[in-house]
Amino acid sequence: MKLVAFDLDGTLLWGDSVWEAIARGIGCLERVREMEEQIAPDQIAEVTAAREESAGWYSAYTFDELLVHVATMQVAPGVDEGFALLREHGFKIAVVSLTWEFAVEWFANRFGADYFAGTALTPDGQITHFWPEDKALWLTHLARKLGVDMRDMAAVGDTRGDLPMLLAVGHPYWVAKAVPSELDGKVVHQPDGDMLAVAERIVRAVGG
Repeated sequence: MKLVAFDLDGTLLWGDSVWEAIARGIGCLERVREMEEQIAPDQIAEVTAAREESAGWYSAYTFDELLVHVATMQVAPGVDEGFALLREHGFKIAVVSLTWEFAVEWFANRFGADYFAGTALTPDGQITHFWPEDKALWLTHLARKLGVDMRDMAAVGDTRGDLPMLLAVGHPYWVAKAVPSELDGKVVHQPDGDMLAVAERIVRAVGG
């Protein structure tokens, strides 16, 4: 069993984040931009409040109505080809994101991933929060369930929210321009974000 995990926003998707794409579609983008300027990702109380406010907006819509606004998001180059190559070489694929799980599931299905995780939202507005540390914990649990050694696992990300996940695996990949100091000498850098190129490197590194 071989396993690779991908972040979603900024890694598999370019341009708007899922949060922004939905907000744009329902007329709340200005408020989201305002919150993005004021809130750092590691401010747990503030991010929690932002998620709760967003869930309030979403209550006027079904998930299917909200997902219409993510269907046209910009996909990173090589995603379909890269995922096909990984599947061809026997990899299981997970999409692991801090954003809304109903959208993560939609993209996991769209790309042909096997597993997904994110911030869960029920139709009645209940939130199960998912944080950067949870990415590593969730992957560790999945790896144990599948009998995969974390040292043999690959993960791909682009922001500091991905650091716990990347530091937990044996084959981390970074697709943003500047590599954080925590990953110096530990990560494969693919700054052009081409997912086929990333997949090819994973196949060579982990084995095909």
